[in-house]
Amino acid sequence: MPLTAFSASRQMELDVDQLLQYLADIHQRGKLKPKEPIPDIWKQTIHSDLECPACFVRGAEVVRASSSKVTGEAVKQAYFRFPGGHHPFCDFAILPTGEAPEGLVQFISTARDGISRAIRDLVCKGIQIGVMDQVKIRGMREWFHHRKLSSQFHVSLDQQVLQWVAAVQSGAWSVKYQPQWLTVNQELLGIPGFDLRTATEVMLARRHASLLTYLLERAGMIRPLVSRIAKLASDHQGRSAFDPTSLKTEYDATLALAHFISHHYEPVRRAIGRASYSAMKGSKPLMAFTALLLFLSNWNLNQAAVLFARIAGYKGYVDQSLGNVMGLNPFHDYEAWSALKVIQEIPVSEITPYDLSHGMKEWIEETATALRNGQTF
Repeated sequence: MPLTAFSASRQMELDVDQLLQYLADIHQRGKLKPKEPIPDIWKQTIHSDLECPACFVRGAEVVRASSSKVTGEAVKQAYFRFPGGHHPFCDFAILPTGEAPEGLVQFISTARDGISRAIRDLVCKGIQIGVMDQVKIRGMREWFHHRKLSSQFHVSLDQQVLQWVAAVQSGAWSVKYQPQWLTVNQELLGIPGFDLRTATEVMLARRHASLLTYLLERAGMIRPLVSRIAKLASDHQGRSAFDPTSLKTEYDATLALAHFISHHYEPVRRAIGRASYSAMKGSKPLMAFTALLLFLSNWNLNQAAVLFARIAGYKGYVDQSLGNVMGLNPFHDYEAWSALKVIQEIPVSEITPYDLSHGMKEWIEETATALRNGQTF
């Protein structure tokens, strides 16, 4: 369930405490006590005014925070629920109460890591000088929601195929460092210390050359993503899911601009440190902010860079409360989802029942036996 909701009347994101304080102010009364019920007229306003930050349905209700009767400490956060239901493709529809979709980014003031603090400062500056505002930020979330609805594919990935493909690619990956001219035959086995494992890797790569080319061109190395791909496939098996490859142009542009910012903007460069590329891709606030700049620039990199320069170069007063907004990283799990779709679309001719019934160890043993019997690869 969402911890924040977008107020159509105020054109801004609010959490439950902010909403209740706002309602108390406009009705000219004191703040509600923890056990005091919400007035019916407030409930009507909440129901008609508040919308889900991910799928934009209305009909919200407030669930107040609760505290332990023994210690008095908070045991449950306040949140919004939508009894009428979320859109079927809204991430909140499948998440436990109180959890937010991993792609949504709250630019919180209490962020501890340097990248998040640097990005929040940029968001505050951007809103202060009018480059962005909560309505535009909501507009990006709505854009993404419509893209999700228009770009989908059916998840049917066989976990056995995933594991086999990953093993083949991993087993053959080192072949690019081996002599490409090498023909592996029985005579080579007589070389003292000959590395049979390397030989079998060469043969594996040749046997599945077209499959390996297919994977390299479309997904890169999938081994680091296997566990995440497996979970996504399990969670969404038999259902439709967003096709991330429809955002490849936007994803590439976002990486390019994020790299520019992380290289040229000192606060981000200092926060990222040496692990620049991996830290850059893994930073949800940085990716969300960069994607927002591009969205506001119609995905034009030069225009987005100019917007960033205006924001980063601003030296005037900045109201730090302006950063209390809900951003969006539309590329969360982009690589895992893309790889899942690529593997799912592997031509049937590339995988046989024999392949799936034999593990890598068995294949190496069979290959070694074939070599000893005079077969050449």
